[in-house]
Amino acid sequence: MDYRFTQGGRPERAGTAAGLFPNCRCGLFILTIGFSVTLFLCPDTALAKKGRFEIRTADSRLYNGVYFASALVDYDLSDEALEALENGVALPINLRVELNRIRRWWPDKEVATLEQNYQLSYQALSQRYIVKNLNSGEQESFATLFSALNNMGRVVDLPIIDASLLNPQSTYEIRIRVVLDQNTLPGPIRILAFWSSGFKLQSKWYVWKLNN
Repeated sequence: MDYRFTQGGRPERAGTAAGLFPNCRCGLFILTIGFSVTLFLCPDTALAKKGRFEIRTADSRLYNGVYFASALVDYDLSDEALEALENGVALPINLRVELNRIRRWWPDKEVATLEQNYQLSYQALSQRYIVKNLNSGEQESFATLFSALNNMGRVVDLPIIDASLLNPQSTYEIRIRVVLDQNTLPGPIRILAFWSSGFKLQSKWYVWKLNN
């Protein structure tokens, strides 16, 4: 089931742990039990509801002596990730950009890397979705999940490297990928995510050559 295009607010779910147990620890405990039942009693159902992350397009530009990268990312959450979100679990999203120098006879050399970290959360009281940029500390609030995911998916002008640090005679390529960072999920969910395909969300690398 694709929740990206839900209109008019968050999807309705009856009897979620957050509604029955406003206490965060209690809700997380019940959520863990619920996920365990889904994974181990109904494995086929869990696998059928896998989400998808995809880099739709990406490019780079040179401005005032600095290379910048932009991208359009499509985020589709799995049912398990969405249920965790609705029950108070903040989902960490990691965007990684790598700049490599292409070498003919040797493995490519990594020249620069950039990681942009986001946190997607849901506030039950206000019924708002929050996208926080963990690098800058800035955050925005959205009325729908659709709006939150689309905002997070528009990556504009990330500074990659100063052009003066590159060899004009060399060939470089940029690649970009986004993943749901399981390592920074809360403890009980992190253990559960290890067994669940619903939390193994990552895009393929999107690669393009840097125009000198």
